[in-house]
Amino acid sequence: MPGDNNNLDNSLFGERSLAEGSAGTTSLKSQHSASDFDVGPGDAWLQSKDFYHGHLPREDIPPLLLRNGDFLVRISETKIKGKKSKVGERASSRVISVLVNPRNNDELVPLEKRTSLIKNIVIMQKNKKWWIDPNNQFETLPALFESYATKPLVIEKETIFLKRGVGLCRWEFRHENVQVGRLLGKGAYGEVRKGTVLRKGGKIVNVAVKTLTMTNMMTREVIREIMKEVRIMRCLHHTNVVGLVGVVLIDHPLYILLEYVSGIALDVYLKRKHAKITKDERLAMTIGVATGMDYIHKANILHRDLAARNCLYDRNNTVKISDFGLSRPGATYKMKTAQKMPIKWMAPESIQTYTFTQKTDVYTFGVLIYEIFAGIGPYDDMKNTIVKKLIVEGKVNKFPPNTPEVIVQFVNEKLWCKDPDKRPNFASIKEQLETLANLDADKREGVDEQKAGDVTFAVSDTI
Repeated sequence: MPGDNNNLDNSLFGERSLAEGSAGTTSLKSQHSASDFDVGPGDAWLQSKDFYHGHLPREDIPPLLLRNGDFLVRISETKIKGKKSKVGERASSRVISVLVNPRNNDELVPLEKRTSLIKNIVIMQKNKKWWIDPNNQFETLPALFESYATKPLVIEKETIFLKRGVGLCRWEFRHENVQVGRLLGKGAYGEVRKGTVLRKGGKIVNVAVKTLTMTNMMTREVIREIMKEVRIMRCLHHTNVVGLVGVVLIDHPLYILLEYVSGIALDVYLKRKHAKITKDERLAMTIGVATGMDYIHKANILHRDLAARNCLYDRNNTVKISDFGLSRPGATYKMKTAQKMPIKWMAPESIQTYTFTQKTDVYTFGVLIYEIFAGIGPYDDMKNTIVKKLIVEGKVNKFPPNTPEVIVQFVNEKLWCKDPDKRPNFASIKEQLETLANLDADKREGVDEQKAGDVTFAVSDTI
């Protein structure tokens, strides 16, 4: 099964292994002298610490904190009460997230139990004072941490130890690790640029850097949505899926670091090269996407936005599925709140019931096959209100005349079947497409042999 494994928790952490504490963690007591804490103003000092994780959402914390006393510090941004969502009207809280095991020992806590054991403690600041307990205030933030490195916190009669500061894991990077280069395009929240990242161990890797600029849109909720996509992509490692390298969350601008694909978006390629793309190449595209989707579904993930615009096509003619912004873990997902959706690619049952399954991804894949052979988007230039009605009524896109009849029949009868239960899964789809591609190749080979035989006969007849 692809993805992060609970048994591999220790591999997620930074490089330093300590005599006191678990691998990849930093013990405040053993690693820092008093003078080390007395450097610079609060935030600059905090950002320099290994245990500072910036805008890491709380959902990503449980895999990082393994034992009693493991902690990290992060930023939580909240809107000031009664204010509209503008940058200047948001409050940033510094939060200590610490694992508190009532047994008070250093045993590894099972992942499924950690969420309930993690305490989130807000560090308060006012009038140049810092505190967790208002009865115990400090002149500087370093002084606060120095104090709690040697004695426990007591909150609501609960004793809390800050034993080991957990460093950045393998997919977290700092801005200084990233070099940002030329503009590749623009996304929903900022630019996408080519860049490089220095990985732990010294290897330099080419990446696509999605820059998330701090605007009035960049709320905590937006960051959480973006990190949902990151969380899903962390589990995926496949030739036909764009890989995640990591994130930069320490400070703004936030970066999402993706595998750099030397090529272009599939929809752009299909339009630019439409007349030159062979039938074999188109069939290979469909097989590549089906292979990637089979892997994604076996990882228990729904894509929900499969389309040519969300695939990349590299210079080796490999299709890579990307954009997991609408993806969700699980085999079924029901939308509870209204949001913008790609209506023209949606299955009829999703339009009617807001429900998404592996079989709705299959229907959407049929629409992608249409894009591959038609070179244009589905229901081109038609309004969504009209398209909704057509999809529900079963009025599907008509393939161009030069599309192989076996493909047209396969999509119409299997992938666009009105009954979701009768649609095949992606493992079966991949096999059937490979069979169709082989049959087509055999058929053409037979024709070529026949032509060659005809020529030989004609030559011998003239001798």
